[in-house]
Amino acid sequence: MPPRCQSISGSLFTVRSLFRAAQSTPRTFTTSSPLRDQDLDDEFDDEVIENDPLRRPKGGDLGSHLPKHILGNTDQIPPYPYGPALLYKQSNSGLYGGQMIQFGNNVSPDTETKTRRNWKPNVLNKNIYSIALKKKIRLRVTAGVLKIIDREGGLDEYLLKESETRIKELGPMGWALRWRIMQTPDIIARFRADAEARGLSQSTIDSYWPSVEILKERAAAVEQMQKEQSVREGLSADSDEEDRLAWRAAKRYLKRGIVNDLEDGLKLAFLRSERRLDS
Repeated sequence: MPPRCQSISGSLFTVRSLFRAAQSTPRTFTTSSPLRDQDLDDEFDDEVIENDPLRRPKGGDLGSHLPKHILGNTDQIPPYPYGPALLYKQSNSGLYGGQMIQFGNNVSPDTETKTRRNWKPNVLNKNIYSIALKKKIRLRVTAGVLKIIDREGGLDEYLLKESETRIKELGPMGWALRWRIMQTPDIIARFRADAEARGLSQSTIDSYWPSVEILKERAAAVEQMQKEQSVREGLSADSDEEDRLAWRAAKRYLKRGIVNDLEDGLKLAFLRSERRLDS
């Protein structure tokens, strides 16, 4: 085999491969080992992460979800107090912070000629993580609202702020997400703790912010009520069927001349039905 072919195949022996540069290992003269310093740094990072909710392990479902998959059944959501937007309707399906399209003029500096133009909000499609829901939500938000979310400390804090101005900025979509977040156990526990700190009575707290146990009891009571109602409806349906059959039997008895009127026919029909049940 020619030498060039051997070099291509990699089988050619070279003397250069025998000599390798010795790797220099720098000596350290510190009294503490690097592993110990690394352990201290890890403990400090863990303490910082524990105190900072935004740096905690997120967990949960990290895939992005559309708001309609987060909200589920929207029949239980209370109506938005300020109603949907009528001029810039796309703001009803996102977090626009009250921004809408604006109209004005471009003015020429030389001739002062005016040309009509418009300004639209800077709308972005973003996946924003919710700590309470443990999910990323795919939302249409403006750049201004995104800055406010970062300043407030996350999506949950932005939605849960109780000022009237913030409620007006939320819009129908923000209002629905706010309601959904307020149904999570962590937020309910937070509201209950705040109410107890303000000195509200326990009955008031349970009426406005029921705990998970109270919600389970209410759900069980509603389920039991529905079962009892279905049983009553079944009994009423059976009684209606019995009355219909008794009327048919009474008319048949009257037609055959067995009884003189419908009242006697009904009595005879009920008497025979009781005898059939006893037998």
